[in-house]
Amino acid sequence: MLSVKNIKKSYAGVAALRGINIDLDVGLTAIVGDNGAGKSTLMKILSGVVSPDEGEIIMDGSPVTLTSPTRARSQGIESLYQDLALADTLDVASNVFLGRELVKRRLGLIPTLDDKAMRRAAEETLKAVGIGIPDVKLPVRRLSGGQRQAVALARAMYFSAQVILLDEPTAALGPKETAAFTRVVRGFVERRTTVCMVTHNLPQVMELADRIVVMRAGRVVATMDVADVTEEQLLGLMVGSAAAV
Repeated sequence: MLSVKNIKKSYAGVAALRGINIDLDVGLTAIVGDNGAGKSTLMKILSGVVSPDEGEIIMDGSPVTLTSPTRARSQGIESLYQDLALADTLDVASNVFLGRELVKRRLGLIPTLDDKAMRRAAEETLKAVGIGIPDVKLPVRRLSGGQRQAVALARAMYFSAQVILLDEPTAALGPKETAAFTRVVRGFVERRTTVCMVTHNLPQVMELADRIVVMRAGRVVATMDVADVTEEQLLGLMVGSAAAV
């Protein structure tokens, strides 16, 4: 579904990514590594926030240029960042449809925002996500971490994302919200969505992932199916005390 070929990125002469090659297929691929491994830089490149210095991104067999998050979303890529890309002053429904608002025509001519349709669709989609939000007219600044995640997940669900990028998605969630999030992610996988998750939570990786990519110092040092590795071996690969696979 989505491949990166020889992706390189440096900041002020310091290499963050040193020629990354990864294939993301249907199912959940977990990307793990210690701090500074380059995981979040890679996710920002795939979501259009950062441009690579070298390399290419291929989607469905064709090269794509992801020059902005809007461009990435137009390619079917939705992202959930550590610092969620939500507009705090806008309400829940507006955030679900941010940049892709539903429009109706008054008198058949004048385009106006269809607020009722967006609120109705947001309510239905959030109900499917299963993390309760009492009112889609609430500004997102008043939401909990789990509720904010629900808004971003609802956006991905409504627009039928082909690829979902998750960067430390449960770091700020409690146990109940994490359980709800896990159920929704499993639903995406069952619908044959490509999910890529960056996380330090190794038990969650072992529970959810189909495949694991280990990064260290800006390089991929191992790629494997989750059934072929233990949590202890995975930790060894992350810190460099085990041989690359």
